[in-house]
Amino acid sequence: MITKTKFNTAPLNKIKVENTDYIVSKLETGDLIKSKSHKYALIYHYGIVEKNLDGLFIIHNHPDKINSNGGNTVKEPLEKWIKGRDVVSVEKTDLKTDDIDKLYQELKKYKYDFINFNCEHFVNFAKNKNYVSPQVLKWTTIGLIGLGVYFLLKNKRIWYH
Repeated sequence: MITKTKFNTAPLNKIKVENTDYIVSKLETGDLIKSKSHKYALIYHYGIVEKNLDGLFIIHNHPDKINSNGGNTVKEPLEKWIKGRDVVSVEKTDLKTDDIDKLYQELKKYKYDFINFNCEHFVNFAKNKNYVSPQVLKWTTIGLIGLGVYFLLKNKRIWYH
């Protein structure tokens, strides 16, 4: 049994590493993996797992990565992709290696575009053939509301003291 005192003295980064290792040990081909973005605390990064004899790989769309076709959808070893990231969630799918390879071949020529073709668009298209990014919708809505409030305040249409 873990007492409150023992739990409070456990180093949090050790707990995170153990959890990440456990999550990684359970990954299978077709899993959609979600992690915190390197650069932006409130943005998530997504990829699709491919497991083969050479190890675990993540296929993802990233603005700073360029493949041999000049697009931004890349396949890289899990260790490289996960470095410095916290895994937020893993979603199981019925995607097979052939599905993922075909998708990669079809989409690897496209450039990353935050609004129209980001990592979330990529995994959602793989999962259900829908180009949708709830993050883009959320941040666009927040931005538009913010602009609307700013406009109303600037033009004194909202009373404030």
